[in-house]
Amino acid sequence: MKNEKDISRHIGILCAMPEEIGSTLNNLRNIKTKIFGDLTIYSGDWIPDYSFAKNSNIQISIAWSGWGKVSSARAATRLISHSKLDIVFFTGVAGAINSKLKQWDIVISNELIQHDMDARPIFERYEIPALNTTKIKSDKKISSWAFSTLKNSIKDGLLENFGNLYEGLIATGDKFINKKNDVENISKYIKNVLAVEMEGASVAQVAKQENIPFQIIRVISDEANQSAPEDFNKFLLGYKNHSAKLISALINNIEIAPI
Repeated sequence: MKNEKDISRHIGILCAMPEEIGSTLNNLRNIKTKIFGDLTIYSGDWIPDYSFAKNSNIQISIAWSGWGKVSSARAATRLISHSKLDIVFFTGVAGAINSKLKQWDIVISNELIQHDMDARPIFERYEIPALNTTKIKSDKKISSWAFSTLKNSIKDGLLENFGNLYEGLIATGDKFINKKNDVENISKYIKNVLAVEMEGASVAQVAKQENIPFQIIRVISDEANQSAPEDFNKFLLGYKNHSAKLISALINNIEIAPI
């Protein structure tokens, strides 16, 4: 039987923008790069924080994809084909659809939907033909682990600046949502949606089709209203200084993740 210290993991991390990765690369050693056109994948050994991490045999492959479903799906495909991964995380910012969410709140996805997918009348609205489903479900055990890990990190003061923690439905589409009508339409036709962004469900679809575990985690940057562009840009200035803490909280506890 393997000792806990012998457990190894190879973790894929994707974000849309470098601000959402922050200083995470500083936590890697022996970094190697692989370039695919305008996409660079950085791979290296994770430098653990032994105050709450037991495993030093963690390899990370990380990249930022650019905005949108096509760019994120392409990056996810490259990341998965680059090396055998145990799980793919996509982290970054999102707009709040549910009014209870505020800036710095964290949303763990248990389901994702592409709010701009519409192949009617051949398929139902939002149904993804390749998967024959409207919603892509996250693995319950992984979502529960991510939720409890971040909850404990908040409790221990490791995620200062971050707000409340939620778990629920995230909507993805190739549109920056900043109009009341768009928010109302999404809320009307997609019940119980918490947040909206531009990459998560496409990454989830690629991971699902490639049979790779995944988890999408979002931090609220704006309220998806007319002030969203200004709020989004201001938020990014601060978020780039804290985004690595969220990633570190997950990776430093990856040895107990159900993967």
